[in-house]
Amino acid sequence: MEIVVKVDVVKMTRKIPIISLEDFEAKAKKPLMMKTLVSNIAEGIKDNLESVNVAEIKHTDIILSVPKDEWRGGLENAMNYYIEKEEYEECSKIKNLIKKI
Repeated sequence: MEIVVKVDVVKMTRKIPIISLEDFEAKAKKPLMMKTLVSNIAEGIKDNLESVNVAEIKHTDIILSVPKDEWRGGLENAMNYYIEKEEYEECSKIKNLIKKI
């Protein structure tokens, strides 16, 4: 008797980056962190979440998350970052997200 098991493989995209503690402390991954912060807060607003995860510290069980009451401040920090980088399209997205909070 032969048993056949069919498995569907679904590729899932990681929603939070894994960064080293050293990179986190040195702000070496700031562009990645800002991008993740904005996109995950956008998802949190859409799904009415209470907090969003933004990064995992490599070789630890630490996940950095941002509670809903800190989203506005996080987005304002991201806005300042993107203004400094002259990425105004991103600023426009952030402004719209802030209006939804």
